[in-house]
Amino acid sequence: MDFSRIWAWARLHTVWSTVIAIIVLGGAWYGYGILTAPSTAPVYYTTTVATGTVVAALTETGQVSASQQISLSPKASGTVVGIYVKPGNKVYAGELIAQLDATDAAQALRNAELSLQNAEITYQETTATSTLALTLLQAQNGVTNAQLSLQKTHDATYASIASTFADISSLTSSIDSVLHGSNVAGHTNQKNIDAYGDIVSSHDASIAIYQTSAENSYTAAVAAYNAAIVDYKATSLSATDDQLVALAQETYQVSQASAQAVKDAHDFFDRVNNDYTLYNLTGSATELTSLLATTNSDSITVSNDLSSMLSNQSNIISAEQTLAQAQDTLGQAQGGSSSLTLQQAALALQQAKDAVTTAQETLANYAVVAPFAGTVASVGVQTYDQAGSGTAVATLVTNQETVDITVNEVDAAKIIVGQKATITFDALPNVSIAGTVSSVNTIGTVSSGVVSYSGVITFDTPNASVLPGMSATADIITGTETGLMVPSSAVKASGSQSYVSTFTPPLVGSSPSVGVASSIMPARTIVTTGLTDNTNVIIESGLTAGAQVGTRTAAGTTATTISSAAQSTSILGGSTRTGIGGGGGGALRVLTP
Repeated sequence: MDFSRIWAWARLHTVWSTVIAIIVLGGAWYGYGILTAPSTAPVYYTTTVATGTVVAALTETGQVSASQQISLSPKASGTVVGIYVKPGNKVYAGELIAQLDATDAAQALRNAELSLQNAEITYQETTATSTLALTLLQAQNGVTNAQLSLQKTHDATYASIASTFADISSLTSSIDSVLHGSNVAGHTNQKNIDAYGDIVSSHDASIAIYQTSAENSYTAAVAAYNAAIVDYKATSLSATDDQLVALAQETYQVSQASAQAVKDAHDFFDRVNNDYTLYNLTGSATELTSLLATTNSDSITVSNDLSSMLSNQSNIISAEQTLAQAQDTLGQAQGGSSSLTLQQAALALQQAKDAVTTAQETLANYAVVAPFAGTVASVGVQTYDQAGSGTAVATLVTNQETVDITVNEVDAAKIIVGQKATITFDALPNVSIAGTVSSVNTIGTVSSGVVSYSGVITFDTPNASVLPGMSATADIITGTETGLMVPSSAVKASGSQSYVSTFTPPLVGSSPSVGVASSIMPARTIVTTGLTDNTNVIIESGLTAGAQVGTRTAAGTTATTISSAAQSTSILGGSTRTGIGGGGGGALRVLTP
């Protein structure tokens, strides 16, 4: 191209040269602006719907408490008729601590039960007029009476077993004191059994047989008691009748072992006493008389326990048989009876049932039971004392570690007893302990207009590193749900409905961290949401696994790259490449005025 000719022409035609230059530069600027203008299509970031689990939790703070100590008081008032523990005793949750005289409450229960029977009779009379209906009623009453009898026998047996174990504990201590105490004058460096054995052995060689029998029987009785007490503590008042019969049988066997130990101890000291008389031995007679008196008393106690255990087993089995017969009779009567439902009779019957339930609960208030396993620190009453709701019958202590927390009213509504928690500590960054919400106070306190509630989280397992007073953080799990899960940012609200943005077909290359521009709007899909942990949310309906949903949208700001292949048509004619320098085939046409 001859640039000298073009330059000469431009100098001769200044006006045209200027116009052409303006047109060329304006067109180039316009084209460049179009090619580099920001994209207006929004950029979408997406995720794929998949199954997951959402765990909702509340984070609360508090301090570690070393133990709980409470005073046990009856819910009713009356005369103490039984105390079943002593200071230092280990008790399990639900164990009977003391019993108040419940004569009036028991009578009220019987009256309520009679009223229930009358209501049942009335109900049957109003719903059926045939002889079969009367037979059915009688059968039902028979079952009710048998159930009541069995329940009474059950409760009486449990109380008898508790009393027997208390006796056996005392008997074991008594036998140990009799045999292994050091009461023989002149032989205080020896156990009683060894001292008397040595005193009479030179006259009566057979005393060693009695001595060995007494020792072996005592050892066997202690072993039997230690094995049985575990089963006794594991059996609550609500145990089945079969479990109670088995426990009564085991208690009877323990009583037998104790009876044998008492007998052999008595036989030993009786033999020694006879030897004293036979060989005119002197000294230590006073102590011997006292030891014999103790074994005689123990013999009476254990004999009564044996008789009681035999009766208990027989009574429960008999009551079960009576109930089974009554239920069989009821089944036969039901097979041939029919009834109509009348609202008034049904209402009276329900009220009578509710009255029985109330009377049962009132009767239960006369018993004081341990709310948790622990140690009896003290006993505050004696038999025949008067006690009420303000009377500390006993003080119970547990060494279980807990965290005392204080929560606001919003969180308190979500926390319930039994929820699991994970406990961490500021002072122990590497320690994490599982716990359980054991109590939440339903009465709040107000401070500066703010309502708060106290709660307790109990350690599932103790940890020696955790010290009382340490600051603790508890993550309390309030809910868990498994299902289709999406990020919380994907869910939007429109009025009372929730929705997500879905892409069909999916946007290729889009992910939670990489956005893709698209001029095609996503579809709005209505969904039902479930549990959320504020990061993810469960979708209960509206989506299927594998669907692509938007998590966020960004404005389209990515500049369009100028392609090296993009071309524009020159106003001077021909085709030129965008950019510096022309190329290719079009020749520059010279314009003349």
